[in-house]
Amino acid sequence: MKLVVFEAGNQMKWIAETLKKMAAVQVHVVHPNEVKWISESGGKTDRVDAKKLAELGRAGLLPRAVHVVEGPVREMRELVSARQQVQAKRVALLNVIRGYVYQEGYRLPEKFFAGPTWAAKLARLPVSAPLRLIIETFMGSIEALAVTEQRLTARLLALPDQRCVLLETIPAIGPLSARVLVGALDEVHRVDDQKAVANYGALAPTIYQSGNVRQLGRINRDGRGEVRRVLLQCAHTVARMTSHGAKPLQQFFPRIAQRRGKKIAVVALARKLLTTAYGVLKSGQPYDPRKLQPSAC
Repeated sequence: MKLVVFEAGNQMKWIAETLKKMAAVQVHVVHPNEVKWISESGGKTDRVDAKKLAELGRAGLLPRAVHVVEGPVREMRELVSARQQVQAKRVALLNVIRGYVYQEGYRLPEKFFAGPTWAAKLARLPVSAPLRLIIETFMGSIEALAVTEQRLTARLLALPDQRCVLLETIPAIGPLSARVLVGALDEVHRVDDQKAVANYGALAPTIYQSGNVRQLGRINRDGRGEVRRVLLQCAHTVARMTSHGAKPLQQFFPRIAQRRGKKIAVVALARKLLTTAYGVLKSGQPYDPRKLQPSAC
């Protein structure tokens, strides 16, 4: 059996699929963040990187292999990534317009672009002719990106998966956020426990420990960023909900906010949503608010 080791990257998909078709080949994909000995070393080249990975493989010191998703879940993950890229570019263009308008003395409100009538309101602003042209040309790109985002979203929501139905029983977890979670987690039993899933979702604090000193730092962002983003949005929604099913989660939020502040409480609530989703997927049972009573938190 031959062991083939390589770092995760843009070409990981086709390399892994090609190697898996070969007989007597074991594929081990490592995440770059797990082998910082390589990324932080001097004289970094592809040849040096390959040699160091080979040394780790021979010594049995390779970190846990990256989970390579396949089939519909691969499509789900790729659609989530593409939608995120399009959305980021659209928002960036809107922020450029905001900056240009501010240069002429008009400060647009924070939620100016949230409603459906923002384009008409923007057209009525008494700005200069050059800025008017800039806005009109940018609007064409923004509208095209919005159409692209809608098409990607429609395709993503059309992908059937029973696990998404289970996740949608959790308060504030809708069809879109459920597919983000399924695309990221896939085979949930490969994750050891709630601490591991929180770290995977970029919602676990960094830890510094030396001797008897143990300190928790900022949230570790080495995990999957799309999980962190979508669950932070869900956490804000849960904090405003009044339904009976959301009550245990709502009670969790003010307890943390009172001690640590609202910003930390939102992150903690996002982590709580992630571990709840992990439990739902692992058990295969719908969300049950009785299992999240304050005494069990």
